[in-house]
Amino acid sequence: MFGLAILLFVILGTASSLANENVTQLTSSSTLDCFWSWSPDGKKIAFTSNHSGISDIWVMDSNGNDRLQLTSAGVTFNPIWSPDGTKIAFTSNRSGDWDVWVMDSDGSNQAQLTTSSARDLFSSWSPDGREIVFVSNRTGNESIYVIDSDWENEIQVTANSTEDHLPVWSPDGRKIVFVSNRTGNTDIWMMDDDGGNKKQLTKDEGFDWLPAWSPDGTRIAFVSDRSSDLDVWVMDSDGSNMVQLTTGGLFIGLPAWSPNGKKIAFSASFNRSDTMNIWIMNNDGSDRKQLTTGNSNLYPMWSPDGKKIAFTSDSDGNIWVMTIEEMTTPAKTTTPIANTPAFEAAITIFGLFIVMYIVRLRRKS
Repeated sequence: MFGLAILLFVILGTASSLANENVTQLTSSSTLDCFWSWSPDGKKIAFTSNHSGISDIWVMDSNGNDRLQLTSAGVTFNPIWSPDGTKIAFTSNRSGDWDVWVMDSDGSNQAQLTTSSARDLFSSWSPDGREIVFVSNRTGNESIYVIDSDWENEIQVTANSTEDHLPVWSPDGRKIVFVSNRTGNTDIWMMDDDGGNKKQLTKDEGFDWLPAWSPDGTRIAFVSDRSSDLDVWVMDSDGSNMVQLTTGGLFIGLPAWSPNGKKIAFSASFNRSDTMNIWIMNNDGSDRKQLTTGNSNLYPMWSPDGKKIAFTSDSDGNIWVMTIEEMTTPAKTTTPIANTPAFEAAITIFGLFIVMYIVRLRRKS
């Protein structure tokens, strides 16, 4: 699966150049810059790059200046800031296996958090920064674990013979939403932060995944093909009041709530002649606007103040940022398709995006 994801990502990679005065290119190397995250104060962006010849974690100012390499061992990716901005968690194989690591935000004090011989992949911090949730196949299938950020009290919070993945903490830290096929169908589930009180939130025969909490914790956006297309849906956090927000999606990526909860950004393709582009809409699905055009633009992420959205464009994975308040016309991709080598870190969300995109193309043909 990992090799296939990487291969598809390379084959379908696109090179692009965005022309819009409100869009700024933050990285411009011929290598792959991706898997980024904003610091909680919005002043920094941590990201993954193979600029040094292998996948490492870098950090830069939010305007693209003062880039600093933080790691230099093994394949390292998916840097996520702690809620207080003092630490960065990431996944690395520097020890010989895939494990969760933590370091100070300046790259110092790098420490291995998990030591399993299996594949441990970092997912997210608890809102108070005291715990980390991750996914591991150490029991033979993907299960969810929680560990204190100081290496204490690791517990397995899901255990079954199927796959549990994509865990996300609720904003108040009391719940974890995740995706599971334990009933034979891919659905969204929720549990207490200690693994208790598991509840199935979606029960449709469709494919439900990519859950995203609203900032106030009252609703969950997700992606589903229950309408025969792949679209964004939203439901109350108890699974009630499901509402379809988009229609006719060929492929839609992870929904991203604005910090004030009023908007949802996502990457989408709505017909076979379109590539993936960045869209934004109100949280009820109204006033949907396309923010980019042309070749593939993926993985939108809001700045903490809600005024900007960062995203990846190009097969090189260059990082761009657009100012939302000043956007009047879509940023246009102008250069032709080209192929560029990817690297091993692309085994996660981008690879998974492309696999699902191929599936949707085949269903539509």
